[in-house]
Amino acid sequence: MSPSSWLERFDAEGPAGLYDRPRPGRPPEIDAEAEQCLLTALERTPEAYGYPATIWTTPLLRDLLRCRHAITVCADTVRRTLHALGYRWRRPRWAIEHTDPDAAYRLDCILRALETATLGTVCLVQDETKFRTLPPLRRMWMRQGHQVRVPTPKQNHHIYSYGALDLVTGEWQDRLASKANTATTLTFLNDLLSQYPRQRILLIWDQASYHTSHKVTTWLHQHPRIRALFLPKYTPELNPVEHIWRVVKQRVAANVTRTLDAIQEAYHSFFAQQSPTSLLQTAGLGS
Repeated sequence: MSPSSWLERFDAEGPAGLYDRPRPGRPPEIDAEAEQCLLTALERTPEAYGYPATIWTTPLLRDLLRCRHAITVCADTVRRTLHALGYRWRRPRWAIEHTDPDAAYRLDCILRALETATLGTVCLVQDETKFRTLPPLRRMWMRQGHQVRVPTPKQNHHIYSYGALDLVTGEWQDRLASKANTATTLTFLNDLLSQYPRQRILLIWDQASYHTSHKVTTWLHQHPRIRALFLPKYTPELNPVEHIWRVVKQRVAANVTRTLDAIQEAYHSFFAQQSPTSLLQTAGLGS
């Protein structure tokens, strides 16, 4: 419209005359009914519609529209419609569907033990992790179009760390070992007895096989100063030490190929620079 036409509409209708009016034009390629068809299909699998596939792809959805609604559109139109509907082409992630039937009971035991712990009792939460010479890959800044290459080692050596965090003071106890098994677990438990020669110790850990083995169970019965309580199975998110491991690996191992000696040196340097308060904050327990 020319400027004079706009002025005439404004004189005749006021501000309301300046709004766009319905215009004749090409109808949308995918109408509301077809969009609903796509939404319904995406909530189900292609197999439910007779396709020999487990995930929807753009060509399959395009074929669905053609067969169900006689709508023939290009793949880009289907893709744009999916984006407009809030869908993105991304990888899913694993979900652990196992549950521990005793989860509520175990958590209740831990809470009651913490609440009733006598003065001077050391409350520890413990976990192990593995450091490999094959470095974990983490996001980093790099120039666009130039993906950083991290060399792989000739052999993937590894070392384990046993770590325990005092839930009250933030004091950290650890031991590096070539394996995580019953023998190294017993060694670590003896380390704790030596570190706390008079205190009672409340030890919270997971149900790894080397925590529940016959030898470890017998040892715990013979050393009543340590009371071990188990976290529910399949709940690593409940262990605060997992947060510490995540940060340690980010700082000492991510995106760089190192020897085991270099990894151990960086590991010890990391913890030497941490205060009890900072470890509690890293574990999500500090303010």
